[in-house]
Amino acid sequence: MQRWIIVTALTVALGGLAVPAVADPDPDSDGPTTVVRIGDARIDPKIPGKVRVDVVYVCGVAAEARSLTVTVEQQDPEDAASKAFGSSRTAETDILCDGTEQHRQIAVQSKTSNWIPDVDAVLTATVANLGSAPPASADARRIRLVTA
Repeated sequence: MQRWIIVTALTVALGGLAVPAVADPDPDSDGPTTVVRIGDARIDPKIPGKVRVDVVYVCGVAAEARSLTVTVEQQDPEDAASKAFGSSRTAETDILCDGTEQHRQIAVQSKTSNWIPDVDAVLTATVANLGSAPPASADARRIRLVTA
C-alpha cells in the first residue's frame, strides 16, 4: 500500500514537468506563413563598413521566440584571402508577426574590412518564428553592392 502511495505521488509530481503537446498546424489553412525576401543592398556613403539591406517578411502570429537575422559576405576580387563579413540580428521585441507584410532596413556592419562598391556579395536573411508554420524561412541572394 505504501509503495502505491509513493508511486502515485511521484507520478502526479512529475506530471507537472511534462512538455505540453503542441497541435500540428493545419496545412489546409489559409493563415499566414513565415516568408522572407531580400531586396536591395547599399553601402552607406558615410560609413563604408556598413551596408543597408532591405528585407520584406511576413510571419504568422505565434507566442514563441522569433528573430530576423541578416548576413552579408563579400570576397575581395583582388585578394582571395580577404573577405568582408557581417551579421545583424534584430531583437525579438522588434519583430512584428501579425500576418501582414513588414518592410525593414537592416544595417550590417562588416567585422573585417570595408565593403567594396560594384562587387557582388552573398546576402542571407532568416526569419525564425517558432510556433508558426513553417517555423522559419530564409532567402539568399548574390547582389552587387552599390553606394547609396
